Amino acid sequence: MNKRLILILSLVTVMIYAWSAGQGLTTDGQKDPKFAVDQPIPGGDKSPPYLVEEFISPELRTGMVHTASICRLNDDRLAAAWYGGSKEGASDTAIYLSIRNPGVPPSWTRPRVVVNQETASKELQRFVKKVGNAIIFADREDRLWLIYVTITVGGWSGSSLNVKISTDDGANWTPSQRLTLSPFLNLSELVRNNPVPLEDGGFVIPIYHEFLGKFPELLWISVGANNQKVFFRKSRMDGGRTFIQPSVVAYGPGAATAFYRDCSDERNVGVALTKDAGATWSRPRRIDLPNPDSALNALRLSDGNILLVFNDSKHYRENLRFAISGDNGLNWTRIARLEDTKGQEFSYPYLIHGQGRRIHLVYTWRRKRIKHVEFNEAWIREQIRKAS
Repeated sequence: MNKRLILILSLVTVMIYAWSAGQGLTTDGQKDPKFAVDQPIPGGDKSPPYLVEEFISPELRTGMVHTASICRLNDDRLAAAWYGGSKEGASDTAIYLSIRNPGVPPSWTRPRVVVNQETASKELQRFVKKVGNAIIFADREDRLWLIYVTITVGGWSGSSLNVKISTDDGANWTPSQRLTLSPFLNLSELVRNNPVPLEDGGFVIPIYHEFLGKFPELLWISVGANNQKVFFRKSRMDGGRTFIQPSVVAYGPGAATAFYRDCSDERNVGVALTKDAGATWSRPRRIDLPNPDSALNALRLSDGNILLVFNDSKHYRENLRFAISGDNGLNWTRIARLEDTKGQEFSYPYLIHGQGRRIHLVYTWRRKRIKHVEFNEAWIREQIRKAS
């Protein structure tokens, strides 16, 4: 490479990072981060087991909805976000938000658009072809975060990540800010699964790459005083070229397990471990659970067990099942089957803890609706007894 080309690339890199700082973004990251982890609670849930199901989004005659996420607000309300449009990857896709208010029964607000192709283009001051995957979560200062995908050219491999923040539970949002995660092109960064909270108040968010190879990554992110500056950096996970969409479960300040979607022909769930809070990861190994090249999601329960929701098939997304592990994800017991209809799709599960020992699950239901399921840990224990 000649000196002139090196100089040009160096100047481009400096300009990109200078632009990011000017937009209220900086690549300064957390130093020596530690996972924020609750200790297991002995004794178990004494309340009776229950499971309730409901739909968040209205039924669609045409079009589709996909990739839902959910979080708990500070007053026991829930917020859910997903994207929808005439079809996956269409220019009319938008990110939708709905809030569940407590009551008897609780009710979800009518979904409203947070951002679409037009508003993203205006806020980012660049051409946006379409929007896609999004996750929503709240921090300990009651700020609501939305990390979402925009695509400028091509398909998912031409994507980049953006952030919006709300301080009033989603009523109003900051303008979109693009996360420059690469000094050159900054393409093919996508998001899917839950953020892991850090002791310093920040988060590490599992992300993944699909351009010139498929591999998992981590986005380390936090916000400064008065919401003026977003701090972020990216790190690579040791995931080879076939594992993406990690679901990361922490069980110690430095210890966590990542569960991967498998894009290879082998079609099994991948597992990797970290002992240094995500600085390094073991090479993934496949476990004896199938994966039809589709997203899965895991959650650590209050007793320390890990709950997994996945498609129990190597080829189809027509069922959705629970499995439980007592050894941080190395061995599993299949328990309840939540969905099972031949020829239909139930996919992209997303789990969170609710108040007490409640658990909330959202997922794509036949690409026509977003479904919400609420259950407690007593219900999980009942399913374990039935499976044994």
